[in-house]
Amino acid sequence: MPNHINDLDKYNRCVEDIGELLQRTVRICQLFEREQIKIHGFTSSQCHILLEILKNETLTINEISAKMNLEISTITRIMDILVRDQLLVRNRLSHDKRIVEASLTEKGKQEAYKLQETIRDYYKNVISYLPPGHVREVMSAVELLLSAVERSTRRSL
Repeated sequence: MPNHINDLDKYNRCVEDIGELLQRTVRICQLFEREQIKIHGFTSSQCHILLEILKNETLTINEISAKMNLEISTITRIMDILVRDQLLVRNRLSHDKRIVEASLTEKGKQEAYKLQETIRDYYKNVISYLPPGHVREVMSAVELLLSAVERSTRRSL
């Protein structure tokens, strides 16, 4: 019986440690987004929409909503601002007028490329602080953790 209690204590400490690490990671990423994206004049959500559309050329509002895990009404409000600022355009599909696709304007592409470069520079800086030869190991561990978080999230919804 003592081993079982000892194992349970270790397990509970591990749960607490993972929770704290994840919370710290989320907070640091949020701070990065606020500080680095804000200098370009965008919110985090606006930035992510611009980058997703840049990556995919065009996306429907439903696709953006699914990728960002946000309600369609929220995406629509954010996109209204991006359309107003002439960063993206919305078009109804000719074969189904109910579906609206978004694509970047030339100005939107320029801004998205700037955001992409800022984010890339940030991650280059992060990688520079990893011990030499351990980048792949860290990537593998983060992928495992991300997969577990995604699976846990889907299960609890």
